[in-house]
This record gives sequence, C-alpha cells and structure tokens, in this order.
Amino acid sequence: MKNISIYVTLESSISIDILHYLEKKKMKIVLLILFLFSGAFLMTHCRHAADSDIQPVTDSKDNLPNIVFLLADDQRFDALGVAGNPIIKTKSLDSLADNGLYFTNANVTSSICCISRASILSGQYARRHKIWDFNSNFTATAFEDTYPMLLKKAGYKTGFIGKFGVGNNAPGEKFDFWRGFNGQGNYITKDAEGKPIHILKLNEQEITTFINQYGTGKTPFFLQVSFKAPHAQDENPAGEEFVFDPSYSGFYNGIKWELPEAAKSQYFNYFPKIFTDKNEARARWQKRFSSPGLISKTMGGYYRLIQQMDDVTGSLMAQLRQKNLDKNTIIIYASDNGYYLGEYGFADKWYGSQPSIRVPLIIYDPRKNAPHGIRSPNLALNIDIAPTILNFAHITPPSKMQGQSLAQPNSIDDRKDFFYEHLWTDGSTYIPSTEGVVSSQYKYMRYFKGMDSTHLIFEELYDLKNDPNEIDNLSNKPENEIMKNSMKNRLWALKKEVQ
Repeated sequence: MKNISIYVTLESSISIDILHYLEKKKMKIVLLILFLFSGAFLMTHCRHAADSDIQPVTDSKDNLPNIVFLLADDQRFDALGVAGNPIIKTKSLDSLADNGLYFTNANVTSSICCISRASILSGQYARRHKIWDFNSNFTATAFEDTYPMLLKKAGYKTGFIGKFGVGNNAPGEKFDFWRGFNGQGNYITKDAEGKPIHILKLNEQEITTFINQYGTGKTPFFLQVSFKAPHAQDENPAGEEFVFDPSYSGFYNGIKWELPEAAKSQYFNYFPKIFTDKNEARARWQKRFSSPGLISKTMGGYYRLIQQMDDVTGSLMAQLRQKNLDKNTIIIYASDNGYYLGEYGFADKWYGSQPSIRVPLIIYDPRKNAPHGIRSPNLALNIDIAPTILNFAHITPPSKMQGQSLAQPNSIDDRKDFFYEHLWTDGSTYIPSTEGVVSSQYKYMRYFKGMDSTHLIFEELYDLKNDPNEIDNLSNKPENEIMKNSMKNRLWALKKEVQ
C-alpha cells in the first residue's frame, strides 16, 4: 500500500498547473511517460486485488492459523458439562468453551443431517442451496464455493474424516486427505488392516495420521472431523442403536435418569392427533423412551458416545501440543442438529422445538487477541460456520453465503431472528414439514404436509422467555392474535429474503 500512496501523490501533484509546468521545464515527454506509468501501475495493482480475494499461501505459519472443525451428529445443546448438564462428563470440550468463545444460543436453520450439513458447508439456507434430501449432491460449481475448496485454493492443506452427509457421491478426490464416507456409516467398522474397530477409535487414528502428515508447520492445514456419534444406528439388526465402544461400558452406570420437563406423560397429547398419529418421531420414541429400561439404555448409550467424542477431542488437543501446533490452531465444535430426549413423546429431531434446533457451538482460538473465556448469548446459526472459517483464513466469503462471521463475540449483535425450514420427506415415513421464525423472545412455527405450505396442519406460538419448555401454545388465544400476525408477517418476509 505504501507504493500505491506514492504514485497517487505523484499523480496528484502532476495535475496541478500541469501545462504551465511542462512548458516551463520543457520536460513534457518525460513527465507524460512518468504520468502514464504511474497510472498504469495503480490500475494494474487494483485490478489484481479485485480479481480474487483469495491469495495463495506460501509459508504463512506465523500469520495464518491451522483450523480444525469437529462436527457432532444429533448432539443437543445441553449435552455438555459447560451447558450446565450435571451428569455428562465432557472435560475437553468444557475446556475449549471455558477458554474460548462459547455460544449459548446457537441454532440450525433446518434440523436434519443432510440439509444442515449442506448449509454448514455452503453458508446458505436450504432455500438457496436446494439440497432437500439424502440423494442430492452439490453441483460441481456450488461445491467449489464451499469453505474446504476455498481454503484449498488459498493454499491450505485440507482433510476430511467421517460422515460427509450430503448426497450419495462424496467428493473425496477434492481433498488432500480423505477418510470420509457416504451414508450413515456403522459404529463397528474396520481399520486399515481390516480388523473390527469402533468408529470413534478409528477417527482418532485418522486424526493422528493427518497431523503427522500435514502438521509440519510449513503450510497451514484445515481438518474437518464429522463424527457419526451420537446419532442412533437406525435399524441396526443387532438391536443396539447407540453402540458405544465396550471400554466405555463403566460410564454412567446406576444413574437415575431424569428426562426434560416436556417429556412428562401429560405432554404426550400436546400436539393435535392429526400430527402425532403415525408420526416417525413418535415411533422412534416407542423404541427408545417408552420404558425405564429403554430410557436407561438410550440415555446411557447417548452419553457414552458423547463421552468418547470428548476423549477424541482431548487426544487431538494433546497431539497439537506435542507438535507445537496448539498456539496457532483454531478448534471449532458444533452439531448438525439437536435431538429430542422424549419431549412430547418424541425422539430424533426434524421439528421446530428448541431441543431439535439448538446445538452446541464452541470456537477456541488460542491466539493472543482472540476472545477467551467468553459466553455469548447472541443468536448464532449453522450458516455462520462457513464465513467464520473463511474469516480466520483471511478469505472473503462468496456473496452467495448468507451467514455472518462469529470470530468476535459482538459480530452478530444486529441479528434479532432467523428463518427455520424443514421440508424433507421420503414418502415412507410421516414427518410433517415445518416453516417458522425464531426471535430472542418469540417463536412461530407452522406445520404442513409435503412441501406445499398451503396444506396447514397446525401452528405454534411461544413466549420463549416465559415458557422455555414450549408447553403453552399461544397461537389459538385471541389475546395473542396481534403477536401471531406479526410473527407470520416476519416469516413471509424472511422466506423471500433467504431465497
């Protein structure tokens, strides 16, 4: 920039009484050449800066951080010790939160794996990225604008471990290091030698391989670890759904499990019969929460899987310290959506309730000027992860990204609400579609059949500050009609904005 300012000054000085100056000094040709040269230099420099905001990385160990992104599957917001959970033990993740930036009000814009992961990768609402099911892949052009590919263009070494979760043709060849897989995967899998191994132990081994290969300090790296845990092993022939490693069988024994307030039986008929009949969330509740024995089995398995993810995180942190990478490696931890633990007689996710849409979100940046020990109540979203990662790498996000960088705790103060959407259906299960708007105090949700929002089933309106458990639906009370209409109008406006 210093050279540019010199030329600008020279150019400006030439413009002052230039004709008289040229005639007096008889240097018209010489100064004219100098004038043209300076202008050409300025135009060329500015054009190159505008062509691309991504500048190739050479040896930038001292000024660009390594980035590790850990993504859980179906971990709800309060399944962390730092969230106030009195039972679960997550000392590594709690440490990252206590020494980093912990968002206490993080949400997803759609609570299902495939759509949310597409939103995370692209930084876009589903209305824009158009991935509504498990079979749809990113187009080649769209994938080039995801954060892993933008990081790779900038010179980062990129790695991916675990569940890709978008489409059925994961683009593994696009990464420098690929240990990912299509589909849901299995908890008991095989290692490099073909021996049975729990997937979380395999993930730990793969992290070690990546760090040994790319943690040299010569070039910054990006690694994403997308855990399968604690997602249930749906339709497992063996009958076990939350399949933890046997070495964790001693954890959480003898616990008297207390489910959330809204999981009490008086709220099972909270939703209208047309909504609950044959509802897949209700069917899965029957398999996981319909008896004390099933509750103990489900909760014990769910917590043990999170416990093991925490240990894998601790192993990662130890390896970074051993290689002197810990002072310049940012660690981000999040989940692709939440999870019902029996609320309203439901299991899994999909709908617009707080347990389904709220997730943990931790950003640990060890560098001196980063936020440390901050708990932010600001409204954060899954679409913010992509621009945040790019921000750390000094890459300007593409204009199509709709999220905001979360690198600083006060960076999203202006966000007062967000649009929620869930339109996935496979035809074989009954999962009504949802659209809604969530603000800092109120939430409005409307449920309908298929993707046609005109076939309304019912509506919800909650005052989240006074009713955080969402057990007092205000939508049909006349005194709340003004608020309901206001939220509906905001929904229609946001729906247009996110296209």
